[in-house]
Amino acid sequence: MATYRQEYTVLAEAIVTNAIVVPTDAEVKAGEQPSLYYYTDRAAWDTGAQFTLISPRIVEALGLQSNGKETFMGIGGDQESDTYFIHIGLPNGELKRYVKVYCSDLDNYDVLIGMDIIAETDFLITNKDGKTTFQFRTPSEGGVEL
Repeated sequence: MATYRQEYTVLAEAIVTNAIVVPTDAEVKAGEQPSLYYYTDRAAWDTGAQFTLISPRIVEALGLQSNGKETFMGIGGDQESDTYFIHIGLPNGELKRYVKVYCSDLDNYDVLIGMDIIAETDFLITNKDGKTTFQFRTPSEGGVEL
């Protein structure tokens, strides 16, 4: 079990962490840095997103090859997007393998972590005394205490 905790000194407008995107054909050995990856400290966690999205910057930087096009429901309605399979390293050190992601312009973010990943975690946000605390753990163990 790996737990991650981030505390904000104010009420957070968004939950943003680091993440690592790794192509599925890159060599990944336990405890070692992948042979090719994209590091970002602009990964937003979005419980309103069904799927995880990556920016065109990541696709270009890693030379990812599309698996085809699919339509997903975005804020502005249906959007057609190239899809990719990636490995994604979460800030707790967990590597989620073969995650299907969509490519979309994300403005200020590189990755938008959706419910396809969040649903595999125990996910907690508290806002006590005007300060936000974000925690998650993988794998999910259930219960309310992290």
